[in-house]
Formats: sequence, C-alpha cells, structure tokens
Amino acid sequence: MRIRRRLVIWGVLPALLAPGVAMADEAGDTASETETAVHGTLNNGEDITLPRNLFQVRERYAQLPDAEGREPEKWTTTLRADLWTGLGDGWKLYGRLDQPLVYAHEVTSSFNPNGHSRFGQGDLLTEIAIIAPPPNARLGYGAGVRVAWPSGGLNAAGDGKYQIGPVLGARYSLPELGPGSFFLTQVIYLNSVASRNHNSGRADIDQLNIQPKFNVALPDNWFLTAYASENIQINYGDDGKLFLPFDLMVGRTIFDRVVASLEYSRQLIHEKGFEPYQWQLEGRIGYYF
Repeated sequence: MRIRRRLVIWGVLPALLAPGVAMADEAGDTASETETAVHGTLNNGEDITLPRNLFQVRERYAQLPDAEGREPEKWTTTLRADLWTGLGDGWKLYGRLDQPLVYAHEVTSSFNPNGHSRFGQGDLLTEIAIIAPPPNARLGYGAGVRVAWPSGGLNAAGDGKYQIGPVLGARYSLPELGPGSFFLTQVIYLNSVASRNHNSGRADIDQLNIQPKFNVALPDNWFLTAYASENIQINYGDDGKLFLPFDLMVGRTIFDRVVASLEYSRQLIHEKGFEPYQWQLEGRIGYYF
C-alpha cells in the first residue's frame, strides 16, 4: 500500500506543478519578447542605461576658431574602455575610462606663444555610475560621478585642473521608430577643485553640459544618432556663456561585436569668447564583449 501511495504521489506532483512551471516560462518568454520589441536584438552601446563592456578607439579632427591669422587645429586619438557588472535585483555598476592623445598645430598658449606643433597626453577621464532597475522596458535611468585628471602634458592637450561633478541620465525608448530607438538626456556638471602645479593661473572650470541624445535604429544594423558625444555647454565660469553645436553620427553594428561610426559636429550658436571648436569630425571603431 505504501509503495502504491508513493507511486500515486510522485505521479500526481508533476501534474500539479506543470501548470506553474509553464506559466513561469510563459511570463519569462513574454518579458523577453517585450524587451526585444523595445530594445531590438542588437545594442550599439549608445544607451548608458543598458551598458556594454567595450574597448574603443576614437580619432577626431577639430578645426578651432581662428586666432591672429592662425588656423589652429587638433587631432585627438582617444582610447576608451567601458565595463559593467550586475549588483543583484536589477542594479548595475558601470565604469568608464578615456585616455586621449593630442596633436596640436598652431594652438597658442603661454608655454607655446608661437603655436608650434606639439604632441602629448591629454587629461584622463574616469566615470563611475549606478544604473537602477528599470521600472519598465521603455524607461531607464542612472546616476554617477565623473572625474577629469590633469594628466595633460601640454596646455593644448588639457585644462590643468582636477575636475569632479555628478552625472545624471534618463532614457525613454521609442520602439515606434524601430526597436532600439530612444531619446536619452544626460546632464554633466564639472567643477575644478584644484590645479596641477603651474596651472593655477589658468581659468577654473565651472560648466554644465546637457546632452540630448536621440538614437534611431535603421535597417541592416545601421543607426543614426544626434548628439552622440557632443553637448550643449553652459560656461558658468564665464558669465554663463552658451555654446550650442550641431552633431550627427551614423554607424553600423557588425556581427554584434564590432561597432563603427562617423560623427560630424559644428558650432551653431556661441557667445563671444566661448567657442570650443568651429567644426570637427570623429571616426570610431569599438569591440564589444
């Protein structure tokens, strides 16, 4: 009798548990399908609320404002690395490091009044942020801290200031334009807290950057992004002067591991004495893992 009871119990239990397991599988499948419908199957790395591990090389040419008949220009090679890890319950920890190498031509400074060509290391940028669990598939947000270190060996390659400030970002997905499309607003405030060695005489940094990033996913893994890396800049260190650029980037994801893109920027509106550049062009190639 006992053996028969056991056989009956073990026979009935799977039948009782099966509907619950099936419902859980269906719920998981539904959530996955919803995320795919909103975010698409490929992540191009432009959404900081959905971070990816990456190593990226950027090459930028910038034409600077004319100065005393000169045509100053810069070539900047930036090595960038992003890493993230899960913290449990949907929380994520994200870190970023940028190391620029700068070649400047006809860029004058107190140490190079004649604008001779110079090459040197730029200011190191580091960032760490916490990405919160998304309330739903359309929304994402996070907050962190950005620090710029005065590692630049030349005035033309860096600001010579230790800079620190908060970073806030919020994303709203727009699957109606195509899975993977979104609008993301990122706000960065940087303030210099100290100077490196002989740089105490240089202007302090007190600046608010607003990045209204708009990403549209296109067929065949192409994408178009406005304000991919450039910001609307408000310089509180100089009476709140405004710099408003135009910025547009086109790129393509290749094999889900490699992303290549080309970005063009130029000044639209600027106040006298505050014009970071006239126009610039940047190419990127990144490996995502």
